Parts: sequence; C-alpha cells; structure tokens
Amino acid sequence: MSEHINFAPLLLVLLLTFTVPLALGRLRWLPVVVGEILAGIIIGRSGLNLVQSNEMLEIFSNIGLAFLMFLAGLEIDFSRLFPQGGPGAGDQKSEGRSALRLAGVVYLLTLILAVPGGYLLNQMGLEGNPWLLAFILSATSLGVLLPVLKQRDMMHTMGGQVLFYTALLADFVTVVLLAGFIISLNRGLDLEILSIGLLFLAFFFVYRAGVSIFRLSEIRRRISELSQVTVQIKVRGALAILMTFVVLATMLGLELILGAFLAGMIISLLRSPSDSDLISKLEAFGYGFFIPVFFIMVGVNLDLQALFTSPQSLLLLPVLFLVSLLVKTLPALLFRRVMSWRETFAGAALLNTHLSLEIAVAVIGIRLGLLSPAANVAIILFATITVLIMPVLFNTLLPISKLKEKSYYVIYGAEDIGIQVARWLQQQGERVRFLVPELDQVSYVQKAGFEVAHAVSIDESLRKAAQDGIILSLLVLSSDDTHNLLVSSAGKRHGIDHIVGMVNDPARLPNYRALGVMSFTPTLYRPTLLGMMARSPDLFTLLTSTADSQDVREVRVRNPFAQGIPLKTLGLPGNLLVLSIGRNGDLLIPHGNTRLETGDRVTLIGNVENLNEAEAWLGSSPAD
Repeated sequence: MSEHINFAPLLLVLLLTFTVPLALGRLRWLPVVVGEILAGIIIGRSGLNLVQSNEMLEIFSNIGLAFLMFLAGLEIDFSRLFPQGGPGAGDQKSEGRSALRLAGVVYLLTLILAVPGGYLLNQMGLEGNPWLLAFILSATSLGVLLPVLKQRDMMHTMGGQVLFYTALLADFVTVVLLAGFIISLNRGLDLEILSIGLLFLAFFFVYRAGVSIFRLSEIRRRISELSQVTVQIKVRGALAILMTFVVLATMLGLELILGAFLAGMIISLLRSPSDSDLISKLEAFGYGFFIPVFFIMVGVNLDLQALFTSPQSLLLLPVLFLVSLLVKTLPALLFRRVMSWRETFAGAALLNTHLSLEIAVAVIGIRLGLLSPAANVAIILFATITVLIMPVLFNTLLPISKLKEKSYYVIYGAEDIGIQVARWLQQQGERVRFLVPELDQVSYVQKAGFEVAHAVSIDESLRKAAQDGIILSLLVLSSDDTHNLLVSSAGKRHGIDHIVGMVNDPARLPNYRALGVMSFTPTLYRPTLLGMMARSPDLFTLLTSTADSQDVREVRVRNPFAQGIPLKTLGLPGNLLVLSIGRNGDLLIPHGNTRLETGDRVTLIGNVENLNEAEAWLGSSPAD
C-alpha cells in the first residue's frame, strides 16, 4: 500500500470504550454514555487534542449512529400495539389503543408547544434553526426511559404503557419529521418530499417479503441450521437489512437515522419469541463497539471554546432547561386520567430526559449548518444534564420503596384453595388481597385475616386494584371455569402480566393458552406430581418442604452489573440452583453459558439465607 493508514487514533478511542465503563463502576449515578462523551472531550479538540476526526473514525461514528437508531427501532414491541387473537384480544387491543391515543394527544400537544419554544430560544440568542430546536425539545430518550420503566415493573401498567408510547412517538415521529424538514429546507416543498414515502414503501415490501419467506418450513429449517457459532446467519441478515436501509435512505437524500430506525422496526416485526438471543447479539455488536465510538467522537468534535466566544449560549442553558420542562410537563397533565398526581409529575420528568436522538439531531444540525458551534455544545450539555437530573427526580417523586410497599398479589375467589395459597404467600412476607364475586363471601375472607373487596364489576375492581398498587400476580381460583376465563381476560386487559387460572376441565386449556394465562389443572398435574415423587424423591421433598431453611423464590433482575454475565461466573452465594429464567414471556431452561438480562425473572432454589443474599444483589438497582 502506497499510503500508510494510521490506526493509532482508533486504538485510543477503542481503549476508552473499554476503560470508561470500568472507571465509572463506582459512579452508578453517572450514565456510561455521559462518561464516553466526557472522555471524548478530554482527548479531543477541546482537551488534549490527541485525536482529530478522520475518515476512518467518521465511518465508524456514522455506523455507530446508525446502530443507535437501529436498536431504538428494535425496542418497539408491536405485540403491545397489535395483540394477537384469542379470548379478550379485542379488549386488549382497545386497552392498548386507548393508551396509544392518550400518548398521541400528549405528544401532539408537546410538539405544538415545542414550535414556539424553539422560536423563543432562537430569539433569545440560541443560534439555531427554530424548527430544529423544536424537534430537540419534543424528543425523548427512549433508551433511558425504557430501562427505568422495566426496573419499576411499570411496563404492564396503563401508566407505564402511556409513558412508553409517548416516548416511542417522540422518537419515531421526530425522526420522520426531521427527514422531511431537511428535504424541504434543501429542495423546497416539491416532489422530492415523496422520497420519504419511497422509503416506507421499501419498508412494507421487505416486511411482507420476510413474512412470506419465513412461512416456508424449509427456509426456517435451513436458517435454524445456520444459526450457529461460526455462521450466525440471523445476525448477518439483520445487519444486511440495516445497511440496505441506510444506503437506501442516503440514496434518496434522507438522513441515515430514518433508514436505520425503519430497519430496526422490521427486525422487531419479524422476530419470534425464540430470537431473544439474536437481540442480545445485536445489542452486544452495537453497544460493544460502534455506539461507544459514536459518543466518544461526539465529545472529540465538541468545540467548548465556542461557548466562551458566545457566552450567551451558556447563559441560555437554564432557559433551555425551563422551556423544555414546560413543553413536556403541561401536556403530561393529561396523564392524570390514568395516574396519580405524583406519578403524573414523575412521568413528565422522565419524558424530559434527552440523550441519543437529541445528540444525533445536534450532530446533524451542525453538519448542515443549522446550529452554531456554541448552540451545538449547549444542546449536548443540556441533554447530558437531563440524563443526570431527570431519572433522579423521577426516583425522588416515585421512590422504589413506595412502589414495593404497594405491591401485592390478588386472588379471585373465596374457595379453600385460595385461602391456603394466600396463607402460604403471607408466610413468605407477601401482601395478598382477595376479590370475591358474592357479598356473603366477604366476611368469610375477612375472618381468615385477609384484605378483601366485593367484585361487583371485575373490570372496575381490577382497575381500582391497579391504581392502589402494583399487582404482582393475579390468581383466578374460583370453581367456575367460564368465570375464571372471563376474569383472566379482564386481567390481561388491565395490563397484568402474570395470571394463573384454575382450569378444572382440560378441554378449556387452549382458551387459556391463547390468552397467555398460566393454567393449573389438578386432574392433569396429579399424575405429574406422583411421577416426580417416584423418580426424584429428593427434589420433590425440597420443593414441598415446609422447613424454614429451604425455599423456592423468583427474583427479578434489576442490578445492571448482572447484565450479560454467564451463570457459571455469576458467583451466587452457597449452593443455590437456578431452575428457570423468565424472559419476555418465554421460559428458558438455563445452562452455564446462559447470560442474565435486566428484567429477567430468575427462579432459585436453596437455603433461605443464601436466597436472601442473592435477592438483595440481583434485585438491587442504581436507584435503590
């Protein structure tokens, strides 16, 4: 090669992607993304000037930006927007669409307020296109909001769904509007604006083609065979779709972030429950290499000196912060329809978190000359401040301890089996509430020592129960199978994820499975339990033992330091055994190389003292 390629800058950036998370290990309140931007500032033009942007780094940075938006598109769970058929599916769709409608109204009002907000900031001296400033004000960091909602077990509540949909619209609509705005700015409102439609046409074509291809059993079998360590055909296919839409977007004169976002949506639509491993690999690919390079290069290219040449931009930071609060909080008052006042203001604070998309818009803005260098720095500083402050404000307004105090199990029916289950849960330190259909059953349950409510209308009773606290599980244990199915369907409509239904007639099991309800059929499980006693007496004794020293417990993984760690290196205390891992509605049988993810439900068996220690570590979060 006649020209020597200097890999030293890339090496330094990659070393920082490795060392920054280690350095921030004890600073749990500081997001790694912020640390990467700060590291880029130190080595970049505003710091030691060890790294200057070159063609190689720009390529990796642009791929990182594309990957960031690709993974944002992957976050969209279409099963929530469009539930599958089955008993109660129509009601589930109605519930989901109600949440989506409320989120749509809130986002529309936010966008309407953001436009005068952008003009106000521009008039006050923040040198940038008012419409671009409006996009930044109306956007929300879905990447920050979603983990917070998952950690709080709020994704299955009506309030959590509304917050998620609002952030989703803020991401998706902002990307589409930005693409249309840039085209109209460069070329005017001519037929070129239809190029966005061509990209969406390609989106629907690829999606329909993918659905048709994956229906072929031979194709599915071949892909399954090639989804091995040395081939990883699914990963290759996902990356091919990503780059196809990035190239198509750039050919049509659109920003690559729109193409990448649509590519992520396609993978989200085509993936099956068995593809959780694919998502983990794509996240490892993006967050392990390209995305950190993008954020470090954002810091490298930041011109902090521009703030001193234009100090007014720095002085406008508090004004920018205040305008953003107003733009987000005023429309969010509509959340009061499904949340308490405390939850409403906490949700408004969380929606005011700005990071990935906003930084991407700022980077595009300065590249196109729509933002001054000083305004670009001010916006990135503003986004960084919101990431540091808003989750803390959310935790302050809605402490985890209060949510835990309000968590409980709901049992429908006053049969003896329900009382026995309630006593067992109570012995484990859990709070239990009964819902009973007959008025004369209320006193019976009260005499047994439990909270009880008369369920005149099951929908109204479940709605009130969900407002009073977080329903960890709904156990439908009446003796009427038809009534149990109706109650289970109502539970799904109200966003209760974990429902156990008593099924006396095995012929009704398909109805419960279609609804996604865990069913218990005594006539079927009786021979299974007897077989367990015959084949595995020790395990059965351990599972059914009433001794205080042993227990079986399900733990929700909230600790970010457990993310991605194989079970064989996890170092659980004592001789605990991991029985199963619940993830995204699937039940995984674990092995030594199985890696934990935040939000997993891990079922452990072993000594109570060791279980308490494991639960304290796995269940802890930065907000605790």
